[in-house]
Amino acid sequence: MSKFEKPRKRQKPASTYGFALHCCITRAVRAVPAFAAGAPGILVLITPPGKTTFDYVKPITTALHGSEVDYLGRDLGFMCITSRDRPAKSIGEFETECRDKHRAIVIAESREIVPTVISLAADAVIDIPPITPKDLQAACRCVLKIEATEAQAAEALSYPEVMLWSALRVGRPMDDTLRRLKEATEAENNAVNSRDRSTNVTRLEDMHGYGQAKDWGLQLATDLAQWRDGKLDWSDVDKGLLLSGPPGVGKTQFARSLAATCDCHFIASSLGQWQAKGHLGDLLKAMRADFDAARQNAPAIIFLDELDSIGDRESFTHEHASYSVQVVNALLECIDGIAGREGVIVVGATNNPDRIDPALRRAGRLDKHVTIGMPDEEERVAILRHHLGGSAPSADLELLGPQMEGMSGADIEQLARHARRIARRERRAVTVDDLRANLPCLIPVEGFYRQTVSVHEAGHVIAADEIGYGEFVGVYVARQLNPRIQEHQAGAAGFRYEPISFRDRQSYLDEICTNLAGMAAEHIVFGRHGDGSGVGSDNDLRRATELAFRIEANFGMGDGLRFVDVSSDGNSGRWDRQLTQKVDQVLKAEFERAKNILSNERPLLEALSKELQEIGLVSAERFQELRRKFRPPKETALAS
Repeated sequence: MSKFEKPRKRQKPASTYGFALHCCITRAVRAVPAFAAGAPGILVLITPPGKTTFDYVKPITTALHGSEVDYLGRDLGFMCITSRDRPAKSIGEFETECRDKHRAIVIAESREIVPTVISLAADAVIDIPPITPKDLQAACRCVLKIEATEAQAAEALSYPEVMLWSALRVGRPMDDTLRRLKEATEAENNAVNSRDRSTNVTRLEDMHGYGQAKDWGLQLATDLAQWRDGKLDWSDVDKGLLLSGPPGVGKTQFARSLAATCDCHFIASSLGQWQAKGHLGDLLKAMRADFDAARQNAPAIIFLDELDSIGDRESFTHEHASYSVQVVNALLECIDGIAGREGVIVVGATNNPDRIDPALRRAGRLDKHVTIGMPDEEERVAILRHHLGGSAPSADLELLGPQMEGMSGADIEQLARHARRIARRERRAVTVDDLRANLPCLIPVEGFYRQTVSVHEAGHVIAADEIGYGEFVGVYVARQLNPRIQEHQAGAAGFRYEPISFRDRQSYLDEICTNLAGMAAEHIVFGRHGDGSGVGSDNDLRRATELAFRIEANFGMGDGLRFVDVSSDGNSGRWDRQLTQKVDQVLKAEFERAKNILSNERPLLEALSKELQEIGLVSAERFQELRRKFRPPKETALAS
C-alpha cells in the first residue's frame, strides 16, 4: 500500500474537504503506480472544471512529503499553473522548482495552459477526478467520526459545495446535515425567487435619472433577446459594466431593474458577504459558488457591490497583503472563467473607481465604465412620481422639483415612503404637504453671497472664452443648497474638452488661469475674495496647484527635466522648497493674467454676473449674445 493511498494517522488532513481532496489526489496518482509507490518522477495534475489550483495545494504537498509542511525540502518539487500565467513564467518556475527534483508535481487548471516543455518533462499528465460519494463517506468517517451511506453522500454532494462543507460538523448525524442543507437551500431559493419575481422590482425602461447606464442596459436587453433567438453571437454581447457614483444614486436598484428588463436570474454579492463565510478558503469558495450559480442559471446578472473594497494589488503594503492579493486574483479568475461561457453578465458598483485594481477594468472584464450622477430637477420629479404611483396630483409635484435639489434617488424614495405613511395613518390620499413635511429646510443662495457666486462663475466663463480654453456649454448659480449634502456647489461653469489632444506648457497655463479666474473676478469687483476657491475636495486652487506642480516637476516644462514625485503620497516632492517657490510663481503669474483679462472685460463681467444673479442660468447661446453686445469684435477694435 503506497503512502498516497493510506496516510498514517498523524498525516490525516485536518478538514473534511481536505481529506476528500486527498482521496481524489490519491486516485489520480495511482495512474502511475511507480510514482505512487515512492519512485522518482514528475507528474502534471489537471484540476476538474470549476476548480482552481488553490484548493489542491495542501493535499498535494502533504502527499509529496508525507505530512503537512510549509516547506517541501530539497528533493521535492511543486508548482501551480493558472490561466493568468504566461508560458515563459511557468517554464522559468518549472526550471527552478521541479525539473531537477527527485519527485515533483505540477498542478494546472487545464491541459491547454501547460507549456510543451513541461509536458515533455512529465512522466504523465493526469486529470484529477471529482469528489465521489465514497470520498465523502471516508472523509466523514475519518475526520468527523460519523457514518454516511453512499446514497446519503451522493445526495450531500448534490448541494453547493460552500453549503455542504459548512453543514458537515463533528458528531452531527448525516440525516441532520441533509435536513439542514435541504431547508437552507429551499429558504435561499425562495428568497431569490421572491426578489426576482417581486412586483416591486421596477423595469429599467421605467427608471429615471440613470443616463448612459440606462442606455447601456436597454441595449443589453436587446442584444440578449437576439442572442436567445440565435441572431447574435455571445462574443458580440457586452459582458461587464462598472457603475460608479455617490451613495444613494441607486446602483443596486439599477442592477435589479436591469435583470428584470433582461429577464435574467439575479445574484447580488460583495466582499463583505464572502468574508462573512469564514477564513480565506471559505471566502474564495463563497465567491466561486456565486459565479457557479450564475453559470448554472444563465442568462444571469451577478452584481458585485462595493467593488473598491477588493482593493488594488499595487497598493497592498500591509501585513495582510498576501490575503488581499489572493482575493483579487480569485476574482479575476472567476470573471475570466465566465468570459468564454455564455449567458453571464457581471456588473460592479463602487463609490471610488480609482481604488479598483486596473486588471478588473481590462477588456473582456468590467471594461465599460458609467458614472451615475445626482438627478436633475426633471429627473427628481419623475422619480418622486414613480414612487408615489399616482397617489398625489402630478401637477403639484412639479413645485417640489427645486426643493428636492441635492437629493439622491434613495432620498426621494424615502421621502415618498414617509409621505405614504402619513397618508395611511390619516386614511386619505398623499398630498404635497405630506411631502413637504419631510423635505429638509433648504438654505437659500441669496443676497451678497449670491452676488459673489455669480461674479466668481462669470469670471471662469469670460477668462476661458478669451483664452480659448475648452468649449463653454453653460453656467448656473443654485437657488438653494441642501444641508444634507456634505460638499455644496453653489454654482458651476461647464466646459467640454477634447478627450485626447497635444498639450504643452501654455495649454496647462491656460487651464490654471481659467481655474483662478473666479477668484480674480471677485478681486476686481469686490477688492477681495472669499473662501469659495478653496472649499471642497475638487476646488479651484487645488486643481491649479496640482497643474503647476505637474508643469514644474512631472512634465519637464519647468526649468529642468528631472522628474519629481509630487503625488499625494510622494515622499519629498511637495516639500522641496525650491519647487514650491516655482509653483507659487506660476500661480501668481496666472492670477495676475486672469485679473488683466477680466479688467479689460469689466462691462461683460458685470452683465453676465447680473444675469446669473437674477436668472440663475446662462446658456452658451445667451453668452454669445452678451459677448457681442458688450465686447466689440477684435477685428473692429484693431481697425479703430
